[in-house]
Amino acid sequence: MAINGPTRLTGFSGTLDTDSLIAKLMQAERLPLSKIQKQKQLAVWQREDYQAMNTALLSIRNSANNLRYESDFEKTTAISSNTSVLEVTSSGTTAGSGTVEISKLAASATLISGKIASDSAAVGQSGAVKINGIEISFTDQSTVNTIIKDINSKASQTGVRANYDKASGAVYLSSTASGANSKIEITNSDGAPANSLENFKNIMSLSSVTANGQNAEYKVNGVALTSTSNNVSINGVQVILKSQGTASIGTSTDRSGIVDDIKKFVEQYNSLIDLFSTASTTRRSRDYEPLTPEEKEAMNETQITQWEKRARQGTLYNDSILTGTLTSLRSALNVPLDVPKGQIQMLENIGIKVKSDYKENGKLEIDEKRLLEAVNTNFDEVKNLFTMSSSTTPKPGKTNIGIADRIYNIVNSQMDAIKKKIGSGTSMEMMDESVIGKQLRTLNSQESDWKSKLIDIENRYYKKFAAMEQALQKMNSQSSWLASQLG
Repeated sequence: MAINGPTRLTGFSGTLDTDSLIAKLMQAERLPLSKIQKQKQLAVWQREDYQAMNTALLSIRNSANNLRYESDFEKTTAISSNTSVLEVTSSGTTAGSGTVEISKLAASATLISGKIASDSAAVGQSGAVKINGIEISFTDQSTVNTIIKDINSKASQTGVRANYDKASGAVYLSSTASGANSKIEITNSDGAPANSLENFKNIMSLSSVTANGQNAEYKVNGVALTSTSNNVSINGVQVILKSQGTASIGTSTDRSGIVDDIKKFVEQYNSLIDLFSTASTTRRSRDYEPLTPEEKEAMNETQITQWEKRARQGTLYNDSILTGTLTSLRSALNVPLDVPKGQIQMLENIGIKVKSDYKENGKLEIDEKRLLEAVNTNFDEVKNLFTMSSSTTPKPGKTNIGIADRIYNIVNSQMDAIKKKIGSGTSMEMMDESVIGKQLRTLNSQESDWKSKLIDIENRYYKKFAAMEQALQKMNSQSSWLASQLG
């Protein structure tokens, strides 16, 4: 360790290896500091592992939250009766039906040239034009390709892009937006030769230099509407208008979406059971303690990584938050819902049950066929299993709280317990006032105090050895004098 103190002069007598002797003495003196540093590292690892547990709790809380309310089970899907006329792209919980008559599609302003022999040959003419007020210049050495590149480089200003189709030999000029307000207007540039516009028309083989876009025109249940885009929202349904004609939008409950949400909930539940069970049953290896800075100096990075992988295991062994979470979750799923006999009361009634192998630690397994059948034939009862919330007193041994709310509340409680342990990840002040935060603050203070003590102890050793060496030197001098007198 680094020593701050006076300059030391040692080895006068030549009989003592002072530095080596003091280094060995300090190894014993440093043991309390090493213990504090190891405790500090364990606390840091424990906080990090709690954060990982908290992330898992957040995931299952989100999954449970997606099944807590009746509205979560009222998702609908919309279908078009004629996808060549109208295509449904997405729908939400408020999707409705209706009849759509399309008379016009929204279009961008477009100019299409005649056939151009080559897009790479020099055009042989010069000038400058304005496209929607922005200048585009060309020389006799320009090519159709370089002119197109110039147009496209200014598309954000003009609202117009150009493209050369090699198959047809035509140039397409199109506005970047659709609708009646989109336009292409090509004019002679101010101060340019008077024939610039004509030269540009010849180069690009254009018969016209102006174009306008158009709005989509359609009716929904007889009500006339317009849009600058063919992507529109109709009764909460996002659709694409594709061609003239009539199509109807129908809606139905999105049963497959509900099944997916339930499956995701089970997946998150099983992941949490795995994580918490492993973390709470893995013991610490006493053969692998955290490394001190001095111990790390004697190892390479690979050795440090491998050692710390073993050393940090078991930081949450038999942790009360983890074991309490596991117990509460398992119990919550074993309580039947207080509903009339014959109705769905538990997860096992919809094909979800606890795995029989005790090594699975209570994880769930799904009979997807039974789950889908339950959702399709007893949808309201499945919804009630997850969302029920009643203020009436349930019968003994039963509950009037749906599964999603039960899990959500348990997880919230355990997340609060972890927060007390490690504080809020977004607030240093909250982390400092948490259980582990206070522990680390104490250990940091103890570490600092011990480092100061060790400096003092080491300095005292050097003073003692210096005095000892001076005494030995004096004795050596006296011995030499006596020897010379007797000689």
